[in-house]
Amino acid sequence: MEWLRALDEAVVWRAASTLMLLWLAVFFGRTLLPGRVPLIERIARVSEPDMAPALCRYTRRLTAVWCVYFVVAAALAMLPGQAFVRTGVLVWAGTAVLFVGEHWLRSRIFPGHAFPGLLQQLRDTWRVWHPRKADS
Repeated sequence: MEWLRALDEAVVWRAASTLMLLWLAVFFGRTLLPGRVPLIERIARVSEPDMAPALCRYTRRLTAVWCVYFVVAAALAMLPGQAFVRTGVLVWAGTAVLFVGEHWLRSRIFPGHAFPGLLQQLRDTWRVWHPRKADS
């Protein structure tokens, strides 16, 4: 355990952040395997159970985009010489831009389609990630 105390705190936080981002990439990516429902499609189906095929394709691609984003963010977190705080802010800002930007873009790709607001999207995401026993 002496080796653990010798580790620099920044190295530990950088490693933990990188591992978390890679875990998210795997978590999203595994839902893209054949025969599985992409994670974002599962979230979208909470509010819209009967999704059109075009929306299903869109959610599959969006799940892949998030997966790639997490891999890129993990790579950024591992870059030597980067201040951990600056990298963390960049990752959080990127996440917010991707989440909000996609919400904005979706309404332009599918004009006339009513989508849930950001708060409802967050509720739907929570419901998929933390299902109640009755939902399982």
